[in-house]
Amino acid sequence: MMLFNRDRDRPWKFTLTTVLFLIVAYFVKVQNAYVDFLDSSIVDVIQKNQPEWKTLVYRGVTSLAEPKLAIIWALVIAFFLWGFKFKIPALWCLATLAGGDVIAALVKKVIVRPRPSAHLAIDDGFSFPSGHVFGTFLIIAMIWVILLPMIASAWKAWLLRIILIVWMLLVMISRVYLNAHFPTDTLGAVLLAYLWLQVAEGLYIRFAPMMQSWPLLKKSEI
Repeated sequence: MMLFNRDRDRPWKFTLTTVLFLIVAYFVKVQNAYVDFLDSSIVDVIQKNQPEWKTLVYRGVTSLAEPKLAIIWALVIAFFLWGFKFKIPALWCLATLAGGDVIAALVKKVIVRPRPSAHLAIDDGFSFPSGHVFGTFLIIAMIWVILLPMIASAWKAWLLRIILIVWMLLVMISRVYLNAHFPTDTLGAVLLAYLWLQVAEGLYIRFAPMMQSWPLLKKSEI
């Protein structure tokens, strides 16, 4: 049983997401007035009320979603997968995050969008796409496509899905609330992560059966 099915819609999903991402990236790159208006409107809503408890919550959320921590989460997932004979999926998780991080870093250097003016000193580098959101999406995707199918109880699986979606939204909102990113930075990160996920799943389907012949991976589930 292959971890990922041969999704006939994958080319369409990839193409549509790529087009949407390129549109968003282009308008961000040229500093389109409509994008600026959209960003400022969403920022006004998210930052309207800033009680101390909310600020503490979002700081906690953004700390847990640090790109460096995403590496640790991926290593933890890979460690357990390897231990349960899912060696090839474990390697896929690490390669997906590593490859994604390289792509996200390259996009940042192409778009070169400055951070919001009121950003904290700790949030350095370019703004588009959000590294926190990008890494979080990929970690959630790993849990969604690998671990969720292993949960026998339907209600437990749905509960985990809801938790993952809420966490994704919290990370996106926290980056805007804390002035680390514009809303379109978080949208761009989700689109880029999703299209990279489609590529990574396609590569897995193609190469996983071949990797089972490698000495270290002979007994691996795929």
